[in-house]
Amino acid sequence: MSEFSRIDDHGDERGLCKGCRHWDAEHDSPTAEDATVGLCMHPELTHFSLQVTGHSGCNRYAPIHVATEAATG
Repeated sequence: MSEFSRIDDHGDERGLCKGCRHWDAEHDSPTAEDATVGLCMHPELTHFSLQVTGHSGCNRYAPIHVATEAATG
């Protein structure tokens, strides 16, 4: 388990969970993403077992890179 960093070294980039690579949720369609509840799997936050909707967001946001995900998956 990593120590939660209280230092704001994550920049100002914020975004919605539905577009973050750390959001682990199953949903039927893009229109259902906002209300879908999933787990935040960010390494610094998994200890807290955070359940968040797709419309939630934070400053630990890491955008999904579609080309990278398609190549590795």
